[in-house]
Amino acid sequence: MRERHNSIALALAAILSVAANMFPIVAWGHAFPSGEEPRVGSTVKTPPTSVVIKFDNPIEQLFAQLAVTDGAGHDVTAGAPTRSEDKRELSVLLKPLAPGDYHVKWSVVAEDGHRTEGGYLFTVAAGS
Repeated sequence: MRERHNSIALALAAILSVAANMFPIVAWGHAFPSGEEPRVGSTVKTPPTSVVIKFDNPIEQLFAQLAVTDGAGHDVTAGAPTRSEDKRELSVLLKPLAPGDYHVKWSVVAEDGHRTEGGYLFTVAAGS
């Protein structure tokens, strides 16, 4: 009796293995940053005129958000964020920046419909 249960379990495992290989699961590609300018945690000597975030998967323009604030929480963006033609970069122009810390906050929806968000800091060095 026990041998029969083992045989049935092995047969079922083999069937499931074949079925899994016949119908692979589609990998959904959430969009995560693959690079930033200015870089995460960087200190720059020259104040940047924009922030650019590159993503590892295409993003939707309609839901893309990119905000930059100074140490006091004031918005220093100079317009709405834009998406590149290849749909993998999000950028925003900046007002002239004084020395200090800046917080970048982003939120995007990948073309597969999944939202990701995050943020980071960069610093503009004094004497720039």
